[in-house]
Amino acid sequence: MSTQARAQSPWDKFYDHDTLTTKELGKVVIHVTKTNRNAIKPLLVYLDGSGNYPLYYRKNSGKYNTSIALDIVKYAKDYTVVLISKPGIPFSDSLRYQQGRAYYPDNEVYDRYYSLQWRAGTASAAINYLLKKIPVDQKHILVMGYSEGSQVAPAVAVMNKKVTHVVCMVGNALNQLYDFIISARLDADQGNKTALESQHTVDSLYTEFAKIYADPKSTSKKWFGATYLKWSSFSESTPLENMLKLNIPILYMGGGKDNNQTIIDMDYAKLEFLRKGKTNLTYKVYENSNHYLQETEMNDGKEVRTDRSDEAHQFALTWSKAN
Repeated sequence: MSTQARAQSPWDKFYDHDTLTTKELGKVVIHVTKTNRNAIKPLLVYLDGSGNYPLYYRKNSGKYNTSIALDIVKYAKDYTVVLISKPGIPFSDSLRYQQGRAYYPDNEVYDRYYSLQWRAGTASAAINYLLKKIPVDQKHILVMGYSEGSQVAPAVAVMNKKVTHVVCMVGNALNQLYDFIISARLDADQGNKTALESQHTVDSLYTEFAKIYADPKSTSKKWFGATYLKWSSFSESTPLENMLKLNIPILYMGGGKDNNQTIIDMDYAKLEFLRKGKTNLTYKVYENSNHYLQETEMNDGKEVRTDRSDEAHQFALTWSKAN
């Protein structure tokens, strides 16, 4: 952990902060919206994306940003919204800067625990804990994941049968590592690399992936900024494999111009559901949106950006009420 005093955000008072501790998961800190907490409401567990940033982080400007794409204030009246801090990471704090680059310090707790199993396990534990602690509409327990959180959400529902709905937004269907291979192939197709350069990249990727799978539990060895444990755990079972195990309603949402979690990877999920004769997957694509559900177009020579994330979240919650 950072030795500097933690900077508390204005958002700290918007939540109750509860701590769970288990032998397998260690210390788990969950954050539950206070609004109408005594009312019987649907439970919405929101899983953010990758990285070790606090859920609310202060930049050099003094303003706080968040890793949560959902407009929580908008929905807290009608839903009990639950966030979960990454292992060893505070709810809010200031970012650090080095040569103008923002970062948050690594710590041993994060590296030791961060994995698909930890993220899914903590979400499942939070659901069980809250069902005993507060009123919950048990017909509507929704797990919604964004980016890497999207890959976690189906695993939570496989683990915890109390989950009634799953929403996966802009996240892989296949092995997380496969995106790097797709990216290398597309570089050649789009003329950014020669075919030979692309093949060299793919060959070097397989060399690195072999190292990861040869030592999958290592928390000291890293590739691309994350531990071998993290990379191997997110492919121990793929999001698609977990989705196919579920019979509850699933909403899968993507951006047609997503270059982070490629839409090519995501498209395969719908095909597999059709092949298996399963009808519980709804697939919606915002065809002109990027990974952040933003669209960019030129209007009278000026670049105009439209943010579709609020629209997408509203679509998801409306969908969950209808299914």
